[in-house]
Amino acid sequence: MKIGIFSDIHSNSEAINSVLKNIKEVDKFICLGDIVGYGADPNYCIEKIKDLNCRCIGGNHDFAVVGKVNINYFNYAARTAILWTSNQLKKENFNFLLNLKKKFELEDSVLAVHGSPQNPLLEYILDKDTASLIFNKFDFKIYFVGHSHLAGCFSFNKNTNQIDYINFSNGGCIEINKNKRYIINCGSVGQPRDGNPKASYGIYDQKNEIVNIYRVSYPINLTQDKIFNAGLPRNLAYRLSYGR
Repeated sequence: MKIGIFSDIHSNSEAINSVLKNIKEVDKFICLGDIVGYGADPNYCIEKIKDLNCRCIGGNHDFAVVGKVNINYFNYAARTAILWTSNQLKKENFNFLLNLKKKFELEDSVLAVHGSPQNPLLEYILDKDTASLIFNKFDFKIYFVGHSHLAGCFSFNKNTNQIDYINFSNGGCIEINKNKRYIINCGSVGQPRDGNPKASYGIYDQKNEIVNIYRVSYPINLTQDKIFNAGLPRNLAYRLSYGR
């Protein structure tokens, strides 16, 4: 079975549509949270996820929009977008976000969470020290995560106790090794922050034990125009051009 994995769509309809158009031969999808926030198409993106019958967990922006995370945690631009989104959501889409879980098990020892297993909503896994704590504290083969908007992979070698990191800002392939454990971030669909403005997503091939990460172009200018027209902070549009 092949599973399409995406995260951090952030109300960017052009990006998610380009990703779905690019994906080939996928049996099902999972979404690792932050469907909304920052962008101008929250209802569209939620409804797209629902149409896919996509197994989905909530992110910090999703839960902030419905009042389950304190918005004072966020910077000014993010808070402004959260409040704007709250006022835009249809009731059924609000309830969809409200009822999302914080993590789930995809298969035996393969799990999914937005931030980290230590703090599902708010912790970023950005360095080997944080990754080491998670590898030592939790029992898993693969953890798929989002939140950082950085496509990459931490691996832990059970024979040597060595932790390595590979940056996948230009995409790439991870061949799952029986002697290693993994924390994999397939990047952000709607607001990449790894210097590559292209939308990022992954495909997990369970049979062949391979995770491929792909980058795909989308019409950024259309997304930017929607942000401007919605009256959202303009830097939320500008940053999309730089992948930052």
